[in-house]
Amino acid sequence: MRDVDDLFLAPFRQMLASIATPKAVRAAEAIRGVPPMWAEIESSGFLDALVPEENGGAGLSLADIFPLIAATGEFALPVPFAETVVARGLLALKGVSPPDGAAIVLGPLSATVPLAKAATHALVERNDRLVLIVNGGESEDPFGAGGGQISDSGDVVLSVARGSVDLMLCAAGVTSAKMAGMMARLLAMSIGYAGERHQFGRSLSKFQAIQHQLAVMAEQVVSAHVAARIGMSGVDFDPLRVAMAKCRVSEASHQVAAIAHAVHGAIGVTEEYDLQLLTRRLKQGQIAFGSESYWAERLGRARAASALTNSADFVRSRLKDAEPTA
Repeated sequence: MRDVDDLFLAPFRQMLASIATPKAVRAAEAIRGVPPMWAEIESSGFLDALVPEENGGAGLSLADIFPLIAATGEFALPVPFAETVVARGLLALKGVSPPDGAAIVLGPLSATVPLAKAATHALVERNDRLVLIVNGGESEDPFGAGGGQISDSGDVVLSVARGSVDLMLCAAGVTSAKMAGMMARLLAMSIGYAGERHQFGRSLSKFQAIQHQLAVMAEQVVSAHVAARIGMSGVDFDPLRVAMAKCRVSEASHQVAAIAHAVHGAIGVTEEYDLQLLTRRLKQGQIAFGSESYWAERLGRARAASALTNSADFVRSRLKDAEPTA
């Protein structure tokens, strides 16, 4: 584990455990606007994780913050922490800062934007500009998890040159990391439930069919976690690594959600049980910022255009974990 994980992850998880309880998540789903927990997150200083040190931030890399973003998925955090961290980092590199208290979502074209209803602002692309707008759009979220659409007509707060920034890549990379955290939590819940629930005089975990399902689930969770971590390696969000991450994570999420509900049975879909808090968000993430087929096509086109003679070399050279350079 990285030293930065020891310094930041433990206190961050403690904060999430305190503010993002299942009760608090349900309360946030029932309102429009930024939940009260945002004030504690903002005062914690974690929102400046990607802001360079010379600008008063922590100066961390994408790889450094991956465990933090995955943890927000694990706790079903109902506010756009990860998105705001990325937005603040991008804007800091452009020499500007968002308003105090701004809860920001990334707003590229998408079937749904997770946490849109809990955001005060959205960062969108307009031609060759990155534009921070006031988020005032009204839309329904079929997943009941605070998502929606971003209206591009919001009042402009600031505008900077876009340069090489691709918000679709940023949003897909962040979503992949959050989904990886959700799936890790679903696996832990399923293993725990299978060990506690008894049927025909023994725990569910003793049945070979359940053991097989949990093994398949664990395989998918580990694969998704590795892919999502690679998608957040390097200096910037890389087109091919993000494409691989979102494709693999979305593919895995189908099986993980299905097995989680199969192991839990009918109780998993009940409102009072916490499983659905995660699976609804996981399903939302599948279609947000490009489904697996969208990203698979982008990968396929890149492979077809590559001069490399075989796909193994393509994977080794273009889809490997990349450490940030000094």
